[in-house]
Amino acid sequence: MTTMQLIHPQWLLIKSGLKTIEIRLNDVKRQALQVGDIVNFIDLTTGQQLTTQLIDITRFASFESLLSEYTAVQVGSAPGTPVTQMVQEMLTLYSPVQVAHSGVVALQARPLIGQ
Repeated sequence: MTTMQLIHPQWLLIKSGLKTIEIRLNDVKRQALQVGDIVNFIDLTTGQQLTTQLIDITRFASFESLLSEYTAVQVGSAPGTPVTQMVQEMLTLYSPVQVAHSGVVALQARPLIGQ
């Protein structure tokens, strides 16, 4: 099982099923993930845990290419948020150098029943 931390609003969106795509740097930890793996998301505010299963993993060279493939709601943004704005938000978390070196990954996860 892999553990990942999320800020409270994003954790709630995954729990509700509105957010289906978690975006991460495609670092060594994410490169080891496979479809079917269990990912435990931990809410940084409450410490609550949400167990999910990966149903798809798609790797991209850039945030622009990734965010162009999904709706804003799927990735945890407000409906209608422009791709350029979402890219800028992601670049507050990861540097352009990190993205150029590792690429990014879209992890499609679904909460397991009973969560």
